[in-house]
Amino acid sequence: MVAAARSSGYRSRYLWGVACCCLATLGWSLSGLFVRWVPELDGWGINGYRAPATAICLLIYLALRYRGELGRHFWPKPPQALLAVGIFFGVGSTLYVYALTMGTVASVSVLGATSPFFAALLAWLVMRERASAVSLAAIVVALIGVAVVVQAEMSALATGFAAAVISLGYAFCFAGQTVWLRRYRDLELVPGIALGGLMVFAFVVLFVGLPPLPLWQIGLLALMGLVQLALPLIMFAEGAKHVPVVPAMLIALADVVLNPLWVWLVHGEQPSAGTIGGGALILSAIIGATLYENRRQRGAAQQEA
Repeated sequence: MVAAARSSGYRSRYLWGVACCCLATLGWSLSGLFVRWVPELDGWGINGYRAPATAICLLIYLALRYRGELGRHFWPKPPQALLAVGIFFGVGSTLYVYALTMGTVASVSVLGATSPFFAALLAWLVMRERASAVSLAAIVVALIGVAVVVQAEMSALATGFAAAVISLGYAFCFAGQTVWLRRYRDLELVPGIALGGLMVFAFVVLFVGLPPLPLWQIGLLALMGLVQLALPLIMFAEGAKHVPVVPAMLIALADVVLNPLWVWLVHGEQPSAGTIGGGALILSAIIGATLYENRRQRGAAQQEA
Protein backbone atom coordinates (compact mmCIF):
# COMPACT_ATOMS: atom_id res chain seq x y z
CA MET A 1 0.00 0.00 0.00
CA VAL A 2 2.91 2.33 0.71
CA ALA A 3 4.30 1.68 -2.77
CA ALA A 4 0.90 2.30 -4.34
CA ALA A 5 0.47 5.54 -2.42
CA ARG A 6 3.93 6.75 -3.42
CA SER A 7 3.29 5.84 -7.05
CA SER A 8 -0.02 7.67 -6.94
CA GLY A 9 1.73 10.71 -5.47
CA TYR A 10 4.34 10.77 -8.24
CA ARG A 11 1.66 10.41 -10.87
CA SER A 12 -0.52 13.13 -9.36
CA ARG A 13 2.39 15.58 -9.25
CA TYR A 14 3.33 14.76 -12.82
CA LEU A 15 -0.24 15.20 -14.07
CA TRP A 16 -0.51 18.46 -12.13
CA GLY A 17 2.70 19.61 -13.77
CA VAL A 18 1.39 18.66 -17.22
CA ALA A 19 -1.85 20.58 -16.56
CA CYS A 20 0.14 23.65 -15.50
CA CYS A 21 2.32 23.48 -18.63
CA CYS A 22 -0.78 23.13 -20.83
CA LEU A 23 -2.45 26.18 -19.25
CA ALA A 24 0.78 28.14 -19.61
CA THR A 25 1.01 27.27 -23.30
CA LEU A 26 -2.61 28.29 -23.82
CA GLY A 27 -1.86 31.71 -22.35
CA TRP A 28 1.39 32.15 -24.31
CA SER A 29 -0.41 31.32 -27.54
CA LEU A 30 -2.36 34.59 -27.27
CA SER A 31 0.75 36.65 -28.05
CA GLY A 32 0.10 37.00 -31.78
CA LEU A 33 -3.50 37.96 -31.07
CA PHE A 34 -2.44 40.89 -28.87
CA VAL A 35 0.42 41.99 -31.14
CA ARG A 36 -1.87 42.19 -34.18
CA TRP A 37 -4.15 44.54 -32.23
CA VAL A 38 -1.37 47.14 -32.11
CA PRO A 39 0.24 46.90 -35.58
CA GLU A 40 1.70 50.40 -35.36
CA LEU A 41 3.99 49.46 -32.45
CA ASP A 42 7.36 47.74 -32.76
CA GLY A 43 8.71 45.16 -30.32
CA TRP A 44 10.32 47.76 -28.05
CA GLY A 45 7.10 49.71 -27.69
CA ILE A 46 5.07 46.62 -26.87
CA ASN A 47 7.61 45.28 -24.38
CA GLY A 48 8.09 48.71 -22.81
CA TYR A 49 4.54 48.49 -21.50
CA ARG A 50 3.98 44.74 -21.31
CA ALA A 51 7.11 43.98 -19.27
CA PRO A 52 6.37 46.27 -16.28
CA ALA A 53 2.73 45.12 -16.28
CA THR A 54 3.97 41.52 -16.09
CA ALA A 55 6.42 42.36 -13.30
CA ILE A 56 3.75 44.17 -11.27
CA CYS A 57 1.32 41.25 -11.63
CA LEU A 58 4.01 38.79 -10.54
CA LEU A 59 4.96 40.94 -7.54
CA ILE A 60 1.31 41.11 -6.46
CA TYR A 61 1.08 37.32 -6.75
CA LEU A 62 4.25 36.86 -4.67
CA ALA A 63 3.09 39.35 -2.05
CA LEU A 64 -0.24 37.55 -1.66
CA ARG A 65 1.44 34.15 -1.51
CA TYR A 66 4.32 34.86 0.85
CA ARG A 67 3.20 38.02 2.70
CA GLY A 68 5.80 38.74 5.38
CA GLU A 69 8.30 36.21 3.96
CA LEU A 70 8.50 37.85 0.53
CA GLY A 71 11.94 39.42 1.13
CA ARG A 72 13.85 36.16 1.54
CA HIS A 73 12.72 34.91 -1.87
CA PHE A 74 14.48 37.81 -3.57
CA TRP A 75 17.87 36.61 -2.36
CA PRO A 76 17.88 32.83 -2.67
CA LYS A 77 20.93 30.59 -2.48
CA PRO A 78 22.48 30.55 -5.02
CA PRO A 79 21.39 34.07 -6.08
CA GLN A 80 22.73 33.55 -9.61
CA ALA A 81 19.81 31.16 -10.25
CA LEU A 82 17.37 34.04 -9.89
CA LEU A 83 19.51 36.31 -12.04
CA ALA A 84 19.88 33.70 -14.80
CA VAL A 85 16.12 33.13 -15.01
CA GLY A 86 15.56 36.89 -15.12
CA ILE A 87 18.04 37.38 -17.97
CA PHE A 88 16.70 34.43 -19.98
CA PHE A 89 13.15 35.71 -19.57
CA GLY A 90 13.91 39.35 -20.25
CA VAL A 91 15.94 38.71 -23.39
CA GLY A 92 13.74 35.90 -24.69
CA SER A 93 10.39 37.65 -24.25
CA THR A 94 11.74 40.78 -25.93
CA LEU A 95 13.12 38.83 -28.90
CA TYR A 96 9.85 36.93 -29.35
CA VAL A 97 7.58 39.96 -29.46
CA TYR A 98 10.04 41.83 -31.69
CA ALA A 99 10.06 38.89 -34.11
CA LEU A 100 6.25 38.89 -34.22
CA THR A 101 6.30 42.49 -35.45
CA MET A 102 8.63 41.49 -38.32
CA GLY A 103 7.26 38.16 -39.59
CA THR A 104 4.09 36.09 -39.72
CA VAL A 105 2.87 34.52 -36.49
CA ALA A 106 3.13 31.03 -38.02
CA SER A 107 6.74 31.44 -39.19
CA VAL A 108 7.90 32.94 -35.88
CA SER A 109 6.11 30.26 -33.85
CA VAL A 110 7.62 27.49 -35.96
CA LEU A 111 11.18 28.71 -35.46
CA GLY A 112 10.47 29.14 -31.75
CA ALA A 113 9.55 25.45 -31.81
CA THR A 114 13.24 24.59 -32.03
CA SER A 115 13.46 25.24 -28.27
CA PRO A 116 13.16 21.53 -27.28
CA PHE A 117 16.42 20.80 -29.12
CA PHE A 118 18.22 23.53 -27.19
CA ALA A 119 16.52 22.32 -24.01
CA ALA A 120 17.61 18.71 -24.46
CA LEU A 121 21.23 19.82 -24.94
CA LEU A 122 21.20 22.28 -22.02
CA ALA A 123 19.46 19.81 -19.69
CA TRP A 124 22.22 17.27 -20.34
CA LEU A 125 25.05 19.81 -20.04
CA VAL A 126 23.71 21.50 -16.90
CA MET A 127 21.92 18.70 -15.03
CA ARG A 128 22.92 15.49 -16.84
CA GLU A 129 19.17 14.94 -17.31
CA ARG A 130 18.86 12.58 -20.24
CA ALA A 131 15.71 12.61 -22.33
CA SER A 132 14.00 9.24 -22.81
CA ALA A 133 14.18 7.54 -26.19
CA VAL A 134 10.48 8.19 -26.71
CA SER A 135 10.90 11.89 -25.93
CA LEU A 136 13.78 12.09 -28.39
CA ALA A 137 11.66 10.31 -31.00
CA ALA A 138 8.88 12.79 -30.31
CA ILE A 139 11.35 15.61 -30.95
CA VAL A 140 12.17 14.04 -34.32
CA VAL A 141 8.47 13.77 -35.22
CA ALA A 142 7.96 17.36 -34.10
CA LEU A 143 10.96 18.38 -36.22
CA ILE A 144 9.31 16.80 -39.26
CA GLY A 145 6.18 18.79 -38.45
CA VAL A 146 8.28 21.94 -38.14
CA ALA A 147 9.88 21.18 -41.53
CA VAL A 148 6.44 20.86 -43.11
CA VAL A 149 5.40 24.23 -41.70
CA VAL A 150 8.70 25.82 -42.72
CA GLN A 151 8.11 24.65 -46.29
CA ALA A 152 4.62 26.14 -46.21
CA GLU A 153 5.90 29.41 -44.72
CA MET A 154 9.03 29.63 -46.90
CA SER A 155 8.08 32.95 -48.48
CA ALA A 156 7.49 34.53 -45.08
CA LEU A 157 10.82 33.23 -43.80
CA ALA A 158 12.67 34.44 -46.89
CA THR A 159 11.27 37.96 -46.58
CA GLY A 160 11.78 38.05 -42.83
CA PHE A 161 15.30 36.68 -42.34
CA ALA A 162 15.94 38.96 -39.35
CA ALA A 163 12.76 37.68 -37.72
CA ALA A 164 13.98 34.12 -38.30
CA VAL A 165 17.32 34.79 -36.55
CA ILE A 166 15.60 36.59 -33.69
CA SER A 167 13.14 33.68 -33.29
CA LEU A 168 16.01 31.23 -32.86
CA GLY A 169 17.46 33.49 -30.16
CA TYR A 170 14.10 33.42 -28.37
CA ALA A 171 14.00 29.62 -28.64
CA PHE A 172 17.39 29.33 -26.95
CA CYS A 173 16.40 31.74 -24.15
CA PHE A 174 13.13 29.90 -23.49
CA ALA A 175 15.03 26.61 -23.29
CA GLY A 176 17.54 28.14 -20.87
CA GLN A 177 14.77 29.54 -18.69
CA THR A 178 13.06 26.13 -18.53
CA VAL A 179 16.27 24.28 -17.66
CA TRP A 180 17.06 26.70 -14.83
CA LEU A 181 13.51 26.46 -13.47
CA ARG A 182 13.89 22.69 -13.46
CA ARG A 183 17.42 22.67 -12.01
CA TYR A 184 16.46 24.95 -9.09
CA ARG A 185 12.93 23.59 -8.65
CA ASP A 186 13.27 23.78 -4.86
CA LEU A 187 13.61 27.58 -5.08
CA GLU A 188 10.96 30.17 -5.83
CA LEU A 189 12.24 31.70 -9.07
CA VAL A 190 9.19 33.77 -10.02
CA PRO A 191 10.96 36.81 -8.45
CA GLY A 192 13.67 36.32 -11.08
CA ILE A 193 11.06 36.54 -13.84
CA ALA A 194 9.66 39.73 -12.26
CA LEU A 195 13.21 41.08 -12.14
CA GLY A 196 13.59 40.27 -15.84
CA GLY A 197 10.46 42.26 -16.64
CA LEU A 198 11.78 45.27 -14.73
CA MET A 199 15.14 45.00 -16.52
CA VAL A 200 13.36 45.10 -19.89
CA PHE A 201 11.38 48.17 -18.82
CA ALA A 202 14.53 49.95 -17.61
CA PHE A 203 16.38 49.15 -20.83
CA VAL A 204 13.56 50.47 -23.02
CA VAL A 205 13.22 53.67 -20.99
CA LEU A 206 16.97 54.38 -20.87
CA PHE A 207 18.13 53.34 -24.33
CA VAL A 208 15.10 53.26 -26.65
CA GLY A 209 12.46 55.53 -25.20
CA LEU A 210 8.91 54.72 -24.13
CA PRO A 211 6.43 55.93 -26.77
CA PRO A 212 3.33 57.78 -25.50
CA LEU A 213 0.21 55.73 -26.13
CA PRO A 214 -3.53 56.29 -25.77
CA LEU A 215 -5.04 54.89 -22.60
CA TRP A 216 -6.80 52.02 -24.36
CA GLN A 217 -3.51 50.71 -25.79
CA ILE A 218 -1.81 50.94 -22.41
CA GLY A 219 -4.70 48.98 -20.93
CA LEU A 220 -4.50 46.40 -23.72
CA LEU A 221 -0.76 45.87 -23.19
CA ALA A 222 -1.27 45.69 -19.42
CA LEU A 223 -3.90 43.00 -20.01
CA MET A 224 -1.41 41.23 -22.28
CA GLY A 225 1.14 41.34 -19.45
CA LEU A 226 -1.34 39.65 -17.12
CA VAL A 227 -3.12 37.11 -19.34
CA GLN A 228 -0.47 36.27 -21.92
CA LEU A 229 2.64 36.39 -19.72
CA ALA A 230 2.28 36.70 -15.93
CA LEU A 231 -0.30 33.96 -15.33
CA PRO A 232 1.30 31.53 -17.85
CA LEU A 233 4.73 32.12 -16.29
CA ILE A 234 3.38 31.30 -12.84
CA MET A 235 1.80 28.11 -14.18
CA PHE A 236 4.89 27.06 -16.13
CA ALA A 237 7.22 27.71 -13.21
CA GLU A 238 5.01 25.37 -11.16
CA GLY A 239 4.77 22.77 -13.91
CA ALA A 240 8.54 22.71 -14.51
CA LYS A 241 9.02 21.44 -10.94
CA HIS A 242 7.18 18.20 -11.73
CA VAL A 243 7.78 17.58 -15.46
CA PRO A 244 11.20 16.80 -17.02
CA VAL A 245 12.60 19.46 -19.31
CA VAL A 246 12.01 17.84 -22.70
CA PRO A 247 8.35 16.82 -22.12
CA ALA A 248 7.64 20.29 -20.73
CA MET A 249 9.14 21.88 -23.84
CA LEU A 250 7.19 19.52 -26.09
CA ILE A 251 3.95 20.67 -24.46
CA ALA A 252 4.97 24.26 -25.13
CA LEU A 253 5.23 23.35 -28.84
CA ALA A 254 1.42 23.49 -29.00
CA ASP A 255 1.99 27.24 -29.37
CA VAL A 256 2.96 26.52 -32.99
CA VAL A 257 -0.62 25.40 -33.65
CA LEU A 258 -2.61 27.60 -31.27
CA ASN A 259 -0.92 30.96 -31.92
CA PRO A 260 -1.68 31.07 -35.67
CA LEU A 261 -5.14 29.62 -34.96
CA TRP A 262 -6.23 32.53 -32.72
CA VAL A 263 -4.78 35.08 -35.16
CA TRP A 264 -6.62 33.42 -38.03
CA LEU A 265 -9.95 33.33 -36.15
CA VAL A 266 -9.76 36.93 -34.92
CA HIS A 267 -7.57 38.80 -37.43
CA GLY A 268 -7.96 36.69 -40.56
CA GLU A 269 -4.23 35.87 -40.94
CA GLN A 270 -4.95 32.46 -42.44
CA PRO A 271 -2.39 29.68 -42.00
CA SER A 272 -1.55 27.51 -45.00
CA ALA A 273 -2.53 23.88 -45.40
CA GLY A 274 1.09 22.93 -44.73
CA THR A 275 1.01 24.81 -41.43
CA ILE A 276 -2.09 22.90 -40.40
CA GLY A 277 -0.62 19.54 -41.44
CA GLY A 278 2.70 20.21 -39.73
CA GLY A 279 0.87 21.37 -36.64
CA ALA A 280 -1.02 18.07 -36.50
CA LEU A 281 2.30 16.18 -36.49
CA ILE A 282 3.62 18.39 -33.70
CA LEU A 283 0.50 17.87 -31.58
CA SER A 284 0.73 14.10 -32.12
CA ALA A 285 4.33 14.15 -30.86
CA ILE A 286 3.30 16.17 -27.80
CA ILE A 287 0.43 13.85 -26.88
CA GLY A 288 2.47 10.68 -27.41
CA ALA A 289 5.45 11.88 -25.38
CA THR A 290 3.25 13.18 -22.56
CA LEU A 291 1.33 9.90 -22.22
CA TYR A 292 4.54 7.86 -22.31
CA GLU A 293 6.25 10.07 -19.74
CA ASN A 294 3.27 9.69 -17.41
CA ARG A 295 3.58 5.92 -17.68
CA ARG A 296 7.37 6.04 -17.19
CA GLN A 297 7.08 8.24 -14.09
CA ARG A 298 4.56 5.86 -12.56
CA GLY A 299 6.82 2.87 -13.24
CA ALA A 300 9.85 4.62 -11.74
CA ALA A 301 7.90 5.46 -8.60
CA GLN A 302 6.80 1.83 -8.19
CA GLN A 303 10.41 0.60 -8.52
CA GLU A 304 11.65 3.11 -5.92
CA ALA A 305 8.93 1.97 -3.55
